[in-house]
Amino acid sequence: MVVFIAVILVIGKYHEQVKINFDWLAFVVLAGVFITLTVGVNQISKGITNPLFWLLLVATAVLIWLFIKLSQRSTKKLLDLAVFKQNAFVWGALAYFLLQFNNIGISFVLPNYVQIVSHQNSLVGGLILLPRSIIAGLLNPYLGSLYDKGGAKSPLYLGGSLMMLGCLLFMIFGLNLNVLMIVIFYGIMMMGYRMSFSNTLAESLKVETGSLRADATAVCQTSQQLAGSIGTTVLAAIIAIWQKKPAVSYSLGTAQGSQAAFIFTLIISLIILFSDWKMFKTENNNETVKFFV
Repeated sequence: MVVFIAVILVIGKYHEQVKINFDWLAFVVLAGVFITLTVGVNQISKGITNPLFWLLLVATAVLIWLFIKLSQRSTKKLLDLAVFKQNAFVWGALAYFLLQFNNIGISFVLPNYVQIVSHQNSLVGGLILLPRSIIAGLLNPYLGSLYDKGGAKSPLYLGGSLMMLGCLLFMIFGLNLNVLMIVIFYGIMMMGYRMSFSNTLAESLKVETGSLRADATAVCQTSQQLAGSIGTTVLAAIIAIWQKKPAVSYSLGTAQGSQAAFIFTLIISLIILFSDWKMFKTENNNETVKFFV
């Protein structure tokens, strides 16, 4: 808040101020999309037959349709939907979204698993996430140079494969994980994540030109925030389904639910690899599509 007030007071002294009409209606509609989607997905824990789940998904679809129509007709565009004409960008943005989905989702599951199933304290639950920070700090410069020297294919395919391997190991040993196994498997998964995440963004934005690159950046940055929220919500809902099963202890239910969540992240990892392949294929063919426009 202090920074915001300071910027308001001083920015006019250094930059010429231009009044731009902001599309508040489209902004409110888009916010409604995120809210109804997040709350709706959270209803999965009560079963997919829950009427509120389907009602909120329908509301999300209607709001998305309304946002598209507003964006097409308004002269005050909150987002230029022309960014979605590039097929390669669409696939790259999807991979970027799903990478963050797995990253944040698994970061929620593991500390809960360690504390509830392995009966460790909260300190251990937090420390098992340390490999992510260490890997990021040590490897980010190298992974960036790897992209600059050899392009995106090697880091994206290898990164996606490592994430898939980590998820596969979590799935196989999901009912009998100990702290050491979690640290190793999570380290493999985060190695893949760090190898793919920033490079996926760079490759996705490469196909956009001019002012559309700013809109494409906004799409990716917003999608990663939404992915974190949805990832946590979906995996928490999956675990909650098993925790609520009768005649099953809370600890065992958490382990079984976590294993189901690991299976889900494995499927997501496969979709990430497929999205990377489609991105490179459409990028090479320079394919464009009429997407919302």
